[in-house]
Amino acid sequence: MTVTNKGNSRVEIQATSGSRTSSTTAEMDEFDSSFTKLRIFTDDNVSLAPSTTDSVFVEDAFYSTVRAELEADAVEFEFESWSSAVEPQYAKKQKKEVMKRQDVIYELMQTEMHHVRTLKIMLKVYCRALRDELHANKEVYQLFPCVDELLELHEQFLKRFKERRKESLEEGSDRNYIIQKVGDILVQQFSGDTGERLKDKYGVFCSQHNKAVSNYKILMRENKKFQNLMKKIGNSTIVRRLGVLECILLVTQRITKYPVLVERIIQNTEDGTEDFEALTSALALIKEAITEVDTRVHKSEKGQRLDDIIGKMEPKSCGKLKNGMTFRKQDIERRQLIHDGMLYWKTASGRLKDILAVLLTDVLLLLQEKDQKYIFSSVDAKPPVISLQKLIVREVANEEKAMFLISASLNGPEMYEIHTTSKEERNSWMTLIRGAVESCPVQETEFLSEADEERKQALERAVRIKDLQDRLGMKDALITQALNEKLQICMALADLYGFDDLSHGSRIRFFIGADSGESSKGETLLLSAIAEAENIEAMLLSQFSSPNDDPCSGVTTLPRRSETFGGYDTGSFKQRVKDRRTTSTSSEAQIQDLVRREFFVMVYVHNTV
Repeated sequence: MTVTNKGNSRVEIQATSGSRTSSTTAEMDEFDSSFTKLRIFTDDNVSLAPSTTDSVFVEDAFYSTVRAELEADAVEFEFESWSSAVEPQYAKKQKKEVMKRQDVIYELMQTEMHHVRTLKIMLKVYCRALRDELHANKEVYQLFPCVDELLELHEQFLKRFKERRKESLEEGSDRNYIIQKVGDILVQQFSGDTGERLKDKYGVFCSQHNKAVSNYKILMRENKKFQNLMKKIGNSTIVRRLGVLECILLVTQRITKYPVLVERIIQNTEDGTEDFEALTSALALIKEAITEVDTRVHKSEKGQRLDDIIGKMEPKSCGKLKNGMTFRKQDIERRQLIHDGMLYWKTASGRLKDILAVLLTDVLLLLQEKDQKYIFSSVDAKPPVISLQKLIVREVANEEKAMFLISASLNGPEMYEIHTTSKEERNSWMTLIRGAVESCPVQETEFLSEADEERKQALERAVRIKDLQDRLGMKDALITQALNEKLQICMALADLYGFDDLSHGSRIRFFIGADSGESSKGETLLLSAIAEAENIEAMLLSQFSSPNDDPCSGVTTLPRRSETFGGYDTGSFKQRVKDRRTTSTSSEAQIQDLVRREFFVMVYVHNTV
């Protein structure tokens, strides 16, 4: 999930008590990205009274109340696990599966207590100190957005867990308990109004994570008063050495910890029970909440990235659209970023030019870097701003890393050949661009007219023709190779049977059977068929090369016969047979007839292709 801190290593925090030689341990699952437990030395069993070393941070009555709250919460969950919290004899009576389930439920409640404590430190210590001593209300929201609402939500969550534990106590005991149901509490937290509030507040907090970290570092570097205040608070035992950055990270990660804990509870819950069904529903709700928060974070990251691009653009740089309108830096601010990345724009000379492609909601920008600033790129006088309205995306034949972008503008079509570093990247860009085209907002003044629709169809037809031409070229190459191989076999047979240097017409009559009374008629029909095939070929070529049907530059005509099978003209074939001619003895009539037929096929293919 992207709500974790990107680009920064995970922070591990260890707080030790210098006045005690021994201390209890507690599990704080917030500190470990792999959901394993990180043992830290806690001060839960140590008096939280201020020491002389903390005298610089004066704790008034309010902070004393906060200290008491934190101490009370810590005492309730001071044990390492449920097995340690209940009496040993009581634990031994329980089945192994029951003990495992209660241990995970205890871990869920204990880590929730840790989370509430972190939120209280953020709100009641850091936020209050910033407001009271520095009057920094703006900075408070920048560093800790929605922290008060999050604390309220999680305090109620923890309260319900405590109440359920109290209800589950064995009669006459204040330690021994077995919690039978927790699924209903989880469903209540992640559904309805509470679930919506939770998703909304975490969406805001996690979306601002990177900005909060950046703002904190700027304040620490540039604001001496802020720096001194953070140092004083950090020396106080009330914050348990939890700095601002550590608190932000822990809150950001908390929502991602619930699925694994709930899954472990489900694994130790009997299938078919009421709590099993409730836990399963809760798990689905939690994952849905994480997905929604993740979407919000992704959208925020795109916004921040677009701000970075705008900030790096040359102020006076501008680009033209095909319709002649000017697109300036300020126009980017009104749009949302869908995707961006480095691509290569192929010029008319065949050179690939590095560009930054920026896909927005309704346009695609082609930028280049100059003097560490972005400007609109310029290649072959083509517009660097491409409207997504009527944009066609096609693959380039025989090039798996390239794509065509065809702008079917009313002011005339424009084709761009864009290259990527891999086939996967090309496919990803094509999918994103097509999706953006489909969801592109329709401009009221750009409805498709009949002529515009015909032009779009003509563009698609031109691209289709070029693709078929490329495929024909590939097939021609295969045919050429096959005919070369077959020609070698025929010449070898000619060497063995010693054909004389016959004229073209005589050779045809010889290979269709010189003794046949129908040879003259067969020759006439064959030559007529060849002439008809050549007429059809000429008609096709004239159609494909018609200027009316070729609206897009770059679409070529079909290859001529001389370009495809130039090596099979009659003269060159006669010369090769003549050079290799040798005398030969007579052979059986059946074999000679087979050779004649093979040669007939060669001559026929040559004249018809």
